Amino acid sequence: MKPIVTTFAIVALCLQLGAAPAAAEMNDDQKVAAAIAILGIAALAHHKHHYKDGYKPSDDVETAEFERGYRDGLHGYAYWEYSQTRGYVEGYRAGENERQNSVAHRRVDADQKAPPMAYSGCADIVAQNFAASKNHVHFVKARSPQKHKWEIEATVGHEHMVCTMRDSGELIDLRGGKL
Repeated sequence: MKPIVTTFAIVALCLQLGAAPAAAEMNDDQKVAAAIAILGIAALAHHKHHYKDGYKPSDDVETAEFERGYRDGLHGYAYWEYSQTRGYVEGYRAGENERQNSVAHRRVDADQKAPPMAYSGCADIVAQNFAASKNHVHFVKARSPQKHKWEIEATVGHEHMVCTMRDSGELIDLRGGKL
């Protein structure tokens, strides 16, 4: 239901903007429609990588349960025993996974940390491949098979990629999967 409403809002906004003169200001209703469209797109894009194994909430209630579970898992809150819905369970697992990935770089030994330029280049390409923000890219592992060459495992939600990078941030190879 949410994608239909968002699509409708985007189409309505485009039709309104297309019919308006180039120098015209937006009225309050148009500003509200634009804000709703932008927020709707951001909300949909944010969690699309957190659904796993073909699971996707079937309705707004299940989406809300997923979001609640995701927040609980992400922030390390105790699992809420009274919620046995699939949406909450899937969301909690996704949140826990995201929390583990977001702190994985802290567990890496100092001698296995790639140079900042290599991380930055990998984050750019992974974010671009998953159509996500660089802020949603987390680094899980890094290793150096050769001098000035690094293999870096990065995640966005449940999706993993391995970048082979030079110290300078130049991409050598990119593949899906884990190290």
